[in-house]
Amino acid sequence: MTERSPLLSQDERVRPVVLVSAVLRGAVAAGLGLGSLVVLAAALWISSPAPDSGPGEAFHAAAGLWLLAHGAELVRTETLTGAPAPMGVVPLLLSVLPVWLVHRAARDVLEPEEGRGAPSPGGAFALVTGGYLLVGGAVALYARGASLSARPLSLLFPGALVAAGAAAAGVWTACGRPL
Repeated sequence: MTERSPLLSQDERVRPVVLVSAVLRGAVAAGLGLGSLVVLAAALWISSPAPDSGPGEAFHAAAGLWLLAHGAELVRTETLTGAPAPMGVVPLLLSVLPVWLVHRAARDVLEPEEGRGAPSPGGAFALVTGGYLLVGGAVALYARGASLSARPLSLLFPGALVAAGAAAAGVWTACGRPL
């Protein structure tokens, strides 16, 4: 009874922290991209001389624009004719910020911090992409009932592929661009 239980090594104690940090970096990257569009939509709503709706509709429009930046096809339900109209053209400048944020998050996860390790390249890719897509799923659910809602299949292709491609490019950059 006087034997001590084996203590966890430094790597075993730090590993969960590294994994959670990688998921949070992906979620923060998504939040920063979404937040910039929300600020822009709120500023335009505030500065408009006669807004037709409340701030909720401005936030729904920002969520729709964020999904559009990832390649999701939106459907506008409130049109003059009453028939739903698709919006599938992605403004390329709008796509730059989310792609850059995911790339940077995946690259930074693989740079070990002082006293912490780094996950494997495959783990970093999966964790950052997973954290980013968790926020993306929440945004898609939020925008579902709005006048600009995304088609479900377009959230997977190319929506999820944009985030996964940017995370893969970030991991590739952190690994020294092998090939």
